[in-house]
Amino acid sequence: MVDVAKYPWGSEVIYADTKQYAARMFVVIEGQQTEQLYHKKRDKTIFILQGVVQLTVEGKNRILNAGEKYHLPPKLIHKIAAMQGDAVVLEVGTPIEDDIVIVEG
Repeated sequence: MVDVAKYPWGSEVIYADTKQYAARMFVVIEGQQTEQLYHKKRDKTIFILQGVVQLTVEGKNRILNAGEKYHLPPKLIHKIAAMQGDAVVLEVGTPIEDDIVIVEG
């Protein structure tokens, strides 16, 4: 059984978390957005599996469509908003740590 974490903006499933890497899938509900945050040490890349998102990085907006990816190194402030349909986002990176800093809820 897979544990699904629920959030006001959608949900996430962590499907790999080892000493070498981690991976998760999350769904952002259309019209919702994740918190604005950064990771102190975590390095990750996101891949848009479904939908259209607005990725805000360091205050600059970028539209990503299904099939596009974006690298998010540590300390880069970012958030994701689902613009057209629910967005399904895959994320892979360094192991998940308790290093999230929420900039804006």
